[in-house]
Formats: sequence, structure tokens, C-alpha cells
Amino acid sequence: MKRFADRLREARVAAGLTQEQLGFALGITKSSVSAWENGRETPSFKMLPELRRALGRSLDELICGVASGDHRQIAEGSPPYASDESSPVARNEKERALLLRYRNLPAKRRAALLDLLKPSE
Repeated sequence: MKRFADRLREARVAAGLTQEQLGFALGITKSSVSAWENGRETPSFKMLPELRRALGRSLDELICGVASGDHRQIAEGSPPYASDESSPVARNEKERALLLRYRNLPAKRRAALLDLLKPSE
């Protein structure tokens, strides 16, 4: 079974983020992310929800290595680990990367992007 450090690195790369970008999203330094990925340190407990949001992965997947599809308590056909209605689940890695990049934009840029995507009248 992979270590947390390996799962973290894989999740970051799959999200299309550099260590610096992930650090910025979490309000920490690139060297902290590097220390986590090399197993020298681990994130604090209070950092885990932010890490989950930034990477778009469940904590079970990041910490325990259990993929969301492996959980018996998830009803068949329900989206894996949709934490709430405002947090849709991406269908593939490209959508996941796009969603994460959108979520990491400042609020004004997100609003501008949504205005740009509105259908013309």
C-alpha cells in the first residue's frame, strides 16, 4: 500500500498543480508541501479539510488510500464523495483539473469567468 506522501503527490499531479500552487491554495509554503510529499512532515489535522478541497479528493482516499468507489456505505449510482451540492464531482481528470483551477481563482476572477460563460442573449 502506498504511503500518504505518495498519495498526496499523485493527487497533486493529477489535479495539475505544482507544489507552489498547492501551497498557495493552502496558505503555506512550497517547502511545506515538499516536506509532506517526501514524508519528512505531515499536515496538521486542521489543514486536512483544505487539502481535501484543494485536491478534490476524499480524506479516506488521501489518508487511508481507500478510493471512494471502495466504500460500501455509498449508495450505488450516487456520486463519490460529493460533500455538498456546491461541490460537484468531476467526471474525469480533465474536469477535475479545470474545477480545481476554477476554485483556486480569486473571487473576482471567478465572477468574471462566469460572466464570460453566460449564454449571449
